[in-house]
Amino acid sequence: MQAAVSTACLFPKPTEDALYDLCLAGVQNVEIFLNSPSEASPVYIQDLREICNRFGAACIAVHPWTAPSEGHMLFSAYTRRYTDFLEQAKHIFEATATLGAAISILHGAQLGTCKNIAFYCERFAALAELGKQFGITVTQENVHRYESQNLKFLKEFCRILGDEAAITFDVKQAVRAGMNPMEAIQSIGKHIAHIHLSDHGPLGDCLRIGKGRFSVVPFFTQLHRIGYQGDITLELYREAFDSVQDLSEDWQRINRLIARSKP
Repeated sequence: MQAAVSTACLFPKPTEDALYDLCLAGVQNVEIFLNSPSEASPVYIQDLREICNRFGAACIAVHPWTAPSEGHMLFSAYTRRYTDFLEQAKHIFEATATLGAAISILHGAQLGTCKNIAFYCERFAALAELGKQFGITVTQENVHRYESQNLKFLKEFCRILGDEAAITFDVKQAVRAGMNPMEAIQSIGKHIAHIHLSDHGPLGDCLRIGKGRFSVVPFFTQLHRIGYQGDITLELYREAFDSVQDLSEDWQRINRLIARSKP
């Protein structure tokens, strides 16, 4: 396991500037959040790759801008929307592979808009199979107010898809939906391929590491025990920190806590 930081933390700063600032602050592993379709263009992606190369940083995951439209397009009964989304996904996966990342993140359908989980899994599986052609693992993120917000859905998702199920587990989204992160790790841990980390407590549900009451070390220890080999990506909202230096310090802190948590 190793720590990373998402460029999403610095939104709405342009993606290339967010990436540059994180790299300049010493962050060596990044998740890149592409905020618009033009950011998947070959020229733009090459510019991002050159920033990473300049600083010796690795892009470990890409989160595309498609979250608001995924339910409307991918999980639609209107077939042309679905096939159009898959065509768009090819460009996203190509961009992801060019950046050297192996993980792509999906929010999925909003809560109540796709009640047939077998159909949901069928569409996810088609997208995941397409991702494999580019060397990309497509992951379902647990997101509050989306179909994936609760553990019941995630368990059934994993049961139906079996070894093909891959999850990005987001701690703050779990907290917002009333899901216990430790219970989730115990239930679906073998399917988790990527993690978004933040702290939480009386001051809020998305805090810098150490500013809340989340038992981070036991959480990491449980991840070690189940054999988790992915990254731990710091993802905060802009109001949760003051500067890029805060993100760099938390990145270093996460790496130290990972080392401390080994059983």
